[in-house]
Amino acid sequence: MMDYNVGASILGVITESLYDNPIVVFREYVQNSVDSIIKTDKNEYCEIRIWWDGTNLFFIDNGHGVDRGLFIKEMIKIGSSSKKRQSNLGYKGIGRLSGVPYCQELLFINIYDYAQDAAQLYSIDGVKYNAIKEEDTYNSLSFEELMQKIGSYRDIALSDINSLVKDLTQYDYLLKTTNTGFVVVLKNVKEVLSATINDDSFITDLEWLLPVDFLPSLYESNETQLFKDLTDKEQERVPVRFCNIYYNDRQLYRPIKQEMLRDYVCKSNFSQYAVGFHSFKSDKISIERNNPFQGIRIYIDNMLLCDESVLIQSLANYGLLSHTINGQLQSIRGLGAMIYITDKTNIRANARRTFLEVTDNDSIAFLRLLAEFVNTVYDTRYALSNYFSFKQKHANNGETLKKLRQNAIDNLKKLASETISLPDEGELPLDSDNETDKKYYLKKRIGSVLDKKIKQYLEVVTNYDIEKAYYNFIEWLNKNLD
Repeated sequence: MMDYNVGASILGVITESLYDNPIVVFREYVQNSVDSIIKTDKNEYCEIRIWWDGTNLFFIDNGHGVDRGLFIKEMIKIGSSSKKRQSNLGYKGIGRLSGVPYCQELLFINIYDYAQDAAQLYSIDGVKYNAIKEEDTYNSLSFEELMQKIGSYRDIALSDINSLVKDLTQYDYLLKTTNTGFVVVLKNVKEVLSATINDDSFITDLEWLLPVDFLPSLYESNETQLFKDLTDKEQERVPVRFCNIYYNDRQLYRPIKQEMLRDYVCKSNFSQYAVGFHSFKSDKISIERNNPFQGIRIYIDNMLLCDESVLIQSLANYGLLSHTINGQLQSIRGLGAMIYITDKTNIRANARRTFLEVTDNDSIAFLRLLAEFVNTVYDTRYALSNYFSFKQKHANNGETLKKLRQNAIDNLKKLASETISLPDEGELPLDSDNETDKKYYLKKRIGSVLDKKIKQYLEVVTNYDIEKAYYNFIEWLNKNLD
C-alpha cells in the first residue's frame, strides 16, 4: 500500500497562506481557551488573560487544559481535531500553529496539576523552521519529520514556567481555583504582529472579535431587558455566552455604548438558527458619522464569524440578493446589527474571512433568512427615502404621498417587528405610548426649528467671535422668538 505523507510545506500553507491578518492569533488561542473552559465544572471562575510586554505575547487560562497523556499527540498532529463542532469553537486542528510565522519561538505549557507543581512544555523553534525552509531537503520532509526537527517536549515544574513566563505568579489565585490551566507564549514577536498590537484600533478590534460581555451600562439602559435576554445563563441555550477576558489587566467588553444605539433597538429572530438585535433611525436608514456600530456582525458562540462585507458577497454568490451588492452594503451600513447563531448549522467563514462556507440545507435555509433581512433593510431605506423626497417636492399631491407613506410604514413594521408610526415631520403621534417615540419626535421638532433659526441668524450676524458664538446666538434667539 502506498504511504501518503503530509509534506512539511503544509505548515507554511496553514500559517502563512490561510491567514492574512495577524490578529488571527488572538482568535485562535482564545478559541482554544474557551473550549478548555467549557470542559471545566468551575467555568464561572475561569478567566483568559492576555498580556504584551513589548517583546513577548502571552495567553493564559485556567480551564481544563489538555489531558496529560494526550498532550504530545495534540501538539504534533495536524489537520484533525478531537473537538466537536456542536460544542466547541475551534475544530480544524490547526489553530494552535497560527502563531508560528509571527514569533521566533512558540511555547505551549500545559498545567495539568497546579497543586503538585506539574506541567508539560512543547516548543516550536521558529528560527530553525525558517532555516530549514531554505534547505534543498525541505520539500522531501514530511510534516512529522519537520516537527521532530523544530519541536521539542519536556516535563517541567512550575518554577521552570516562571523562568519562561514572567509574573505568572500573579495568576496564582486563578490556577488554584481549577488546579489546571494552559499558557501560550509567542517569544520575540515579529514586527508585523507587533504593529498590529500597537495600532490605535487594536483594543477595539479585540473587543469586536472575542467572546466578551456587553458593557455594564447597557444593562442599565432603556434596552436592559434585551441584553439580559441575550446573556441570561438561566436559559437552556444562551446565545451570547461570554468569558472574562483581560488584555494587560483591562477587562474587554463589546464596544457598544448607549449613544451608539439608534431610535429603535429591535430583537431579531431568525427561526431556530439565530437571534440578535438591530438598531436604526425611524425616518431614515443611513450611515451615521463617527458611529462604529454600523453594518452587521455575525457571531458563533459570541466569536466573530464575519461582517456585512463577507455576508453580502456570500448572499450574492448564492443568488439571494434582490439588489446590487453596493446598494445592499450601503443600506445595511445604515443600521447597527449583531446576529448570534444558536443552531450549529454547517456554516463558517473561510480562514481569510472572505466568504461563508455552507455544506447542508439548514445552512442555505439560514442564509435565506439573512437575505430576507438584508433585502428588507434595503426596501425600508428606499421606501423612507421616496416618501420624504416626494413630500419635499410634491407636498400637495395627497394621494401619491399617502401611498408612499403607507409603503414606508409597512416596511418599517416589517423591519422592526413591532408597530411603528411615521407621523408627518415634526408631528408627535398622540396615540403613541412609546416614550422613545415621543422623545425622538420632540428632538426632531426642536431640531427643525433650531435649524431655521440658525439660518436666519447667519444671514444677519455681524459678530464673528468664535469663543462667544453660542452665547451671541442665544442672546439673538431670545430677542427674535416668534
